[in-house]
Amino acid sequence: MGSLLWLPLMIFPVELGHAQILDDPPPRRAEAAIDITMAELELMSPDMVLRAREWTASFHRRQHILPIADTILGLPEEEIDIWKVSLTLARDAEPDLDMGRYTAEFNEIVGQARRMTPPSATADYRVRALNTLLYKRLGYAYDKEDYLGKKFSNRYAFGIIKTKKGTCSNMATFYIALAQRLGYPVYAVGAPQHFFARYVDPTLKYQNIEPTGNGGWDSDKDYIRNMEIPDMAVQNGAYLRTMTHREFAAEQIVEHASFYYAQKLKDYPTAIALMEKAIVRIPKSSDTWRLLGQTYKSWGAQDSGRQTAEMKRAKGLFMLQLAQDLGVGPPLREGYWKKKIERGPGS
Repeated sequence: MGSLLWLPLMIFPVELGHAQILDDPPPRRAEAAIDITMAELELMSPDMVLRAREWTASFHRRQHILPIADTILGLPEEEIDIWKVSLTLARDAEPDLDMGRYTAEFNEIVGQARRMTPPSATADYRVRALNTLLYKRLGYAYDKEDYLGKKFSNRYAFGIIKTKKGTCSNMATFYIALAQRLGYPVYAVGAPQHFFARYVDPTLKYQNIEPTGNGGWDSDKDYIRNMEIPDMAVQNGAYLRTMTHREFAAEQIVEHASFYYAQKLKDYPTAIALMEKAIVRIPKSSDTWRLLGQTYKSWGAQDSGRQTAEMKRAKGLFMLQLAQDLGVGPPLREGYWKKKIERGPGS
């Protein structure tokens, strides 16, 4: 885990451009705000003085988490370990998290899966064996009381081991992390506010794997219909595209930024800094652009300076428009997980 935790200090996010706007009239000010960086907006706000204690706390959080994000995002594909990425982000939110304990339990599950699966097993056999282990023997299940993932344990892979329950966020992460350790070509796939897995093998008929549905199968067409995915979102690669592990690691950083920093701490600058780093790796992620836009607007809503509040809102609206241009799905409906999903004949 040490390799994920050390990198030369980097405080602010990737710059998106510069513009001098303080003397601009109001109509141009909002337009020019699109090119202002998060760091510049922060320095311009009167809240740096009026809310100095909050700003200082946010600054120190960035000193800690941004180097970690830089390390993860800088790793080549073959060095990305999905389990370690998730656990590292979870420990950022919960410093006392016993990483050794959960890693030992995770490794035991990996061992159980290996013992159940012959070396010559087909892809279909591997998936069925994994599903039998996770959902029948270990009893992992979707948390029907928390479909939006408001619980801390339902956001990170370790939570599956801790509670035996989860949501699409950490159940997909856990499934993919386990498959990765087993050497299976299983990767993440994004849908509106949702992740599932895909076993990439031309010999396997049912490649999509729904971790929230006991490892069942659903076609891309079914996801498009059930989750109301716009055609343009599929064409642009915003949804239903097989991700690399590196891209999925960036998505996990976005999830962490949105859940922990934006929702829980209301630390919008840190959340934005993390998302702006991650979006460089996943520029087609319309959900990330949407979250960035919403976070900029939330940040602006709490700004006591009229001009800087206007600029933050303008930047947020611009990013929300980018999400729309890529194709962004509607909010999840409660109970979307209730559809019975089958793995295919013989499941």
